Parts: sequence; C-alpha cells; structure tokens
Amino acid sequence: MRSKKWRIENKNLLLTSYFLLLIFVSACGRRGDPIAVTPYTEVGVVKKLKASIVNDNVYLTWGMPEGKNFPEKALKGFTIFRAEVPEGVSAEECKCEFRSLDFIVPDRQKTFNYLDKNAIKGQSYIYKIIVMDKNNKMSKDSDSVFVSWAKPKLEDVVVPLNAPAGFIALYAQNSVILTWDEIQEQEVKFYRVYRSEGKDFVAIGETATPAFTDKNIEPSKKYYYRVTAVGKVEGLPSKEIEVVTKGYQP
Repeated sequence: MRSKKWRIENKNLLLTSYFLLLIFVSACGRRGDPIAVTPYTEVGVVKKLKASIVNDNVYLTWGMPEGKNFPEKALKGFTIFRAEVPEGVSAEECKCEFRSLDFIVPDRQKTFNYLDKNAIKGQSYIYKIIVMDKNNKMSKDSDSVFVSWAKPKLEDVVVPLNAPAGFIALYAQNSVILTWDEIQEQEVKFYRVYRSEGKDFVAIGETATPAFTDKNIEPSKKYYYRVTAVGKVEGLPSKEIEVVTKGYQP
C-alpha cells in the first residue's frame, strides 16, 4: 500500500516538474515588447551642399539630410554624382549626364566632406548628392553646385619666347665661337647655351649678348650646340649645330 502511494507521489512530482520546465522554456523564448521606431515619410535630402577648389582638387561639404521626421539612425550613406560641363556652356543650359562618382558611409559626425582627387584642372563640373537609408531607399536629388577654375588674367598669360635664329658656329682650334640673331620683338633677359656629346644637352653658360665662346673643348670630339632665350620663362631651343674638333675619327 505504501509502495503504491509512493509511486503516485513520484508520478505527481514528475508531472509537476514537466509543466514547470515547459513554463521555463516558454519564458526564455519569449520576445520583449516591441520598440517603437520613429516613422518618416521620405528619405532626407542634402540641402547645404557647397564646393570649393583646394590644391587643384574639388572639395565638397554638406550637413545632415533634412527631411520630415527622418532620423539620423536611418541614414546609410551618400552617393556622390558628377557631370562634366562643356566649355562655353553655362550650368543652367547644360543637359549634363551625371555619373556616380563614389559612395560615402557616414561616421558619427554632423557635417560631411569629400575630396574629388580625379577632377581635371580647367574642366567645369556639376555635383549633386543622393541620400540612401538603411532600407536602400533613395532621397531626391540635392541642390547641385557648379565648379569652375578661374581663367587666368591677361597679364598672367606668358607668351613663350621665339627660338633664336641665325645660329652659327666657328671652330677655332682651342674653342668654339657661337653667334645668333638677337631677338628684338620680345623681352629677353639673357640667352642660355646648351652642349651635348651625343646624349643629353647640358647648359654650359649664359650671356646677355647673342654670342658665346666655348673654351672647354677637347680634340677628337664631336659636339652639338643649341641656344634658348630666357624671359619670364625659357623659350624654344634653336636648331642644333654640330662641331667636330681636330683629330676626330668616326
């Protein structure tokens, strides 16, 4: 009788333990209450895009996207677009084709920047930015910005000097005398004389007058000469003259 009662009590204990285990497992797998996510009607748009030229590169800056109820935590990144503007066409008239330039993943900052190192100096561009959220939804286009390098002032344009004409050489045993026509129509500070022994030309002297004597020569040599005029910049080289010294054998 006692043995039967003990079996019944053990059976009840097992059933109770089983139900407690079920309750425990159910409680562990239960999710918490849902957290409310701030709703927004559309992805925010970049509205403060600015551009400048820094060290021959285009530098873009902008702030957080502005949009109705658009939360910062929904921001995934920015796609940079660029279009080339043909010379002589204004930004308003240009039917430019925009191409995706790069995608920027934001950090924990309120302002953003991008340096276009592939911009070609002298080429005009239009830039715009589109925002992407974490659901890969895209914003509308930002306001576009036009970038153009300033044209040089007329007084800053340097006209290259002409190549000296009438260049001749006279071999006088121990030296080579070079003469050429003086350049009259352009401002010349001096003339620079170059010499080569068959490879690279090396400057060997400068003179304010259109004549130069090369005393540093050796017998059995072949020399090549040319001369340039120097003003604000160095001009074009004259024709080359070949001089063969005494005892030279090809």
